[in-house]
Amino acid sequence: MAVKTLRAGAKTTSGAIVAAIARAMMTMLLLLLVQAPGSRAVTDAMLKIACSDMTPRHPGYRPENTQGAPCPYRLTVDPSTPVVPGNLVNLTLTSVGVTTPFKGFMVQARDDDGRVVGTFLPECRNVTQHHMISCSNGDEPYNSVVQSNNKYKIKDTFTWIAPLSLKGSIRFKFTVVLNFQHFWTNEETDDIPVAKLSPEEFNIKNSINHEYYIYKLYTKNCFS
Repeated sequence: MAVKTLRAGAKTTSGAIVAAIARAMMTMLLLLLVQAPGSRAVTDAMLKIACSDMTPRHPGYRPENTQGAPCPYRLTVDPSTPVVPGNLVNLTLTSVGVTTPFKGFMVQARDDDGRVVGTFLPECRNVTQHHMISCSNGDEPYNSVVQSNNKYKIKDTFTWIAPLSLKGSIRFKFTVVLNFQHFWTNEETDDIPVAKLSPEEFNIKNSINHEYYIYKLYTKNCFS
């Protein structure tokens, strides 16, 4: 009986250790990549002010799209990564037609109720064009992605993970800043349907330690 009790305890301890290691690995990854060095134009605190309305605070200037100027930028979803609960989705922000660079941006996924959903992954190989922030109008951490410096960019790519509980449809919203005077806010993709998971698929994904699952998605996406 004592031996059985010891083995059961060892199994429980082993599971706790695996979970702790997974949390530690993900925490270290996020600390290294979210806080990677870069000449940031604004602080995260200033960026978070725009979490809900996605509108930069540039006194004296209004968004170009509220004045009839079409947005020269496009956010596209990689068709090879459809929106499936628990899976990653790859996105690309770029200019339309002529090459118009940009300095700043904010990208979010919104559900049918307008809530910010999902989690963005760090950039691969410690590149520092963007980083994640956690906006309070969403439940998941790192639910928005923003620029990491004030340098002009031609294109940027992002990876987003759909929440396991996601249903219905989503759309990605984005704001892009050309410079202090010229910016476009609250641009949107079309509605994107969310695939349905079978009860078996949901149970399998739900049984995996969440931090470890995200870490495995990151390593697979970046290094496979």
